[in-house]
Amino acid sequence: MRERSERTSGVSSRRRLLLGAVAVAAAAALPVGGAVGIARADARVRKVVLIGLDGLMYSKIQRVQAPNLLQLSAEGMLGRTSIAPHITISGPSWATVLTGVWDNKHGIRNNQFDATPFAKYPTVFTQLARANPALKTHSIATWDQIATMAGSGDPHADVVVSTQPIPNDSDESTIDVVTTNAVVTAITRFAPDFLFTHLDQVDRAGHSHGGASEEYLNAVTRIDVLVGRIAAAVDARARANPGESWTILVTADHGHLPEGGHGGQSPDETTNFVIARGPDFPAGATSTRYSLVDITPTVLDLLGAPPDPASDGHSMRTRPHADAGVIDVVTSQGVR
Repeated sequence: MRERSERTSGVSSRRRLLLGAVAVAAAAALPVGGAVGIARADARVRKVVLIGLDGLMYSKIQRVQAPNLLQLSAEGMLGRTSIAPHITISGPSWATVLTGVWDNKHGIRNNQFDATPFAKYPTVFTQLARANPALKTHSIATWDQIATMAGSGDPHADVVVSTQPIPNDSDESTIDVVTTNAVVTAITRFAPDFLFTHLDQVDRAGHSHGGASEEYLNAVTRIDVLVGRIAAAVDARARANPGESWTILVTADHGHLPEGGHGGQSPDETTNFVIARGPDFPAGATSTRYSLVDITPTVLDLLGAPPDPASDGHSMRTRPHADAGVIDVVTSQGVR
């Protein structure tokens, strides 16, 4: 299990730009109308929210019939595949999500790391800021090592929040609520061009009770409620601001063994999914090509930033084919 003390390793106070959900209020210093984004042909400003759900398996979403995650899947594209032989540990996987390169490039092998790897392989926050300094980016996470990633590089994320530990919160259900409250506030009040959030309680349940346990399923049900709150905030913001076009992306870092734990190469540990709901993704589309490595290229593509030549992933933006449910994959290199 990732204990909180272990997860604090390598995270300096300098990188914790803001601590606790209340720190989102500090973002009021950012101009509310300053989230400029990149206008496309429809002249609307693009916005992207990426939801990271630690340790979540899509089969368990189906098992509990989690309504909000299933609705996002039905309204957009669902990708399901294996990330083998990638290391099925949070540090390597979230680094891959936020850089678009696999562990054999960025070199992170476990949960003890510093900002060094992100000098060679910058995060999506740095890549966006270099492409367009006007873009506003937020990272709001339960796991404090996310701040090491989001706060790395120059420039880095504009707002970096690590939610403070909550006393007597052994299943992390309370801390995830606080993180979600901060995310909803950020979307509603500040509308950053790109926001990444990380929620942790499913992984905690997997470590404590196993991926086949009722406790794990209960955590999936609880996390689905929080995803629903974030999606509702996005939809309400979009309705109130027709000049904004919002995309929601969802992914996980690894799965869990039935008895609990991860880090190996079993199907339960390497299972991965991505959800992409927005105007570029046809409802009901499915793919076995896409995984967490494709998140950063997709965010860059959506927000008009150039692709990173070092990237191992591809943009997931799609266009519908003549046959229902069949899609061509459009990348910067064309259709593949």
